[in-house]
Amino acid sequence: MSLGDLFEEVKKAYDIVEVVSGYVRLKRVGRNFVGLCPFHSEKAPSFVVSPEKQIFKCFGCGVAGDVVTFYTKIKGLTFKEALLELAEKAGISVDKRFFVEKRKERSLAELNYKVAKFYHHLLYFHSSSKEAREYLEKRGISEETIKTFLLGFAPYDGRVLAGYLRNSQEDLIKGNELGLIRKTSDGSYIDLFKGRIVFPVFTLKGECAGFGARALEKDVEPKYLNTPESRIYKKSEILYGLYQAKEYIKKEDQGILVEGYFDFLSLWEKGVKNVVATCGTALTESHVKVLKIFTQNWIIFYDGDLAGKKATLRSISLFLKEGILPKCVIISEEDDPDSWARKQNLKDESLKRKIEEITEDAITFAINFYKEEFSLNPSKAFKEIMEIFRSAEDPFLRNKIARELSFHLGIPENEVFKSFIKDITEREPIKEREEGYDKAEACLKMIAQFLINYPEYYKELESSGLSKLLEFYSTKFYGKFLKYLAEEFKCGNIEVDYIPDLEFQEALSDLLLNPPFENKEEVLQQIKEFIKKELARREIKIVTESLKNLQIKGLKEEIEKYLWVLKRSLTDKLVEETEKNKGGGYEPP
Repeated sequence: MSLGDLFEEVKKAYDIVEVVSGYVRLKRVGRNFVGLCPFHSEKAPSFVVSPEKQIFKCFGCGVAGDVVTFYTKIKGLTFKEALLELAEKAGISVDKRFFVEKRKERSLAELNYKVAKFYHHLLYFHSSSKEAREYLEKRGISEETIKTFLLGFAPYDGRVLAGYLRNSQEDLIKGNELGLIRKTSDGSYIDLFKGRIVFPVFTLKGECAGFGARALEKDVEPKYLNTPESRIYKKSEILYGLYQAKEYIKKEDQGILVEGYFDFLSLWEKGVKNVVATCGTALTESHVKVLKIFTQNWIIFYDGDLAGKKATLRSISLFLKEGILPKCVIISEEDDPDSWARKQNLKDESLKRKIEEITEDAITFAINFYKEEFSLNPSKAFKEIMEIFRSAEDPFLRNKIARELSFHLGIPENEVFKSFIKDITEREPIKEREEGYDKAEACLKMIAQFLINYPEYYKELESSGLSKLLEFYSTKFYGKFLKYLAEEFKCGNIEVDYIPDLEFQEALSDLLLNPPFENKEEVLQQIKEFIKKELARREIKIVTESLKNLQIKGLKEEIEKYLWVLKRSLTDKLVEETEKNKGGGYEPP
């Protein structure tokens, strides 16, 4: 059974209202059910579940999908994990290979948890652990926090864990696979961690995926060491503390992002619990996609030195790509979030208010960072600023950024927009972006919604030039979505209700939840007119560019020849259009 077939079986086995009701209090309103969204904080219900279409959508944060999507997000699983869990609960027979892989991953996570408990035990009972406990006390980490996050100690003797795992040959093999121990040339095993505080890292569903560790001795390098990537530990996707902090983030509808384990623990210790940290790696797009599930409101709280500020600028760009304009905390150059938090004689709400006081929006942060350079070399500084903000694809966000940059830098707003346009033209086939181009995504979404509701009109739109149009929008989300739909339609799959890509599946559910168009014939004509005008506009653009190039080269004969061909082409099209309007066909002589 393929994943697509399994998806269909799972959807048939569950009623989405029953599944969602296990996590959200729903109330029937007309044909649908409504409730408070479990994925962001809200006072007025905007979360809608359709029993008829077996899908959900939050009109507050925009998240949408089917029963599998909901289970994926509420449990913090991958799509495949959610599908297999739901299948298992429903008693659906699944290819054993799927479960063999799943059981293998689960057994690795179980060994990691066993190791976490072992290191945690050593923190209290090993003969050399006093230094580690004193170190944690000095850093202001309480007994409660130590136990909450299962902090541990790896002794200086580099064979303690290896000796512990040696009791089971299977555990020894798994430990080696996870990178916790390493086999030497003489066949014996040595530990990865020696003389370090150990930080277990948990997935969203509470499984132990890997570890980070800090050296206790000053001169040991690297200061921080992480277990290597494995089938269950992907540092570009997992965030430290998110398992424990996710409910606080949702409740407050705001999250704070830090870079270090102790940055996280210091804030948590002082009552700021809507916080997460990256695991010894820079922030990635995958991280931001995960963070976006819990709230749209994020504060970047990195070190106050130059490296920390540059890391903040990189992170701003990643958040913008996901449609989020974050805020940034400003602290002195000698401080990091950990040292800053310990200096403050504040806790809970008082500390949160203090953080708000030293927080500014990302646009202001970037402008202040480049303020001195802008006064010395405005052109260079402006280009660097735009490198940060070009990742914003949301037109409303771009408008806000353009207004702010124009005001603070004294640059005309249209000049800022030109820089945005330059980025688009570098990524897309068209060389310039005219007024109204921001509406393209909305138009593509309308076409997608039309075809989802009326797939029988695909061939008619295809003959109107839909595929040719999509070539110009290869990087737009709904451009890619429509290309996927077109491939499905070509294969004869008219009723599309499953797409392996999770983002596409969410978009599909979103479109299905929107009501069909009242006058489909009128909308069809509007779409065809849009395709026709857009293709004509682009054809004119190409002709203009070609003539400019010929003019620059001084090729007069080529220009005249080009104009003659163009005139003949336009005449033929005019005759063809006239004959079509008369209802007759036109055959050239």
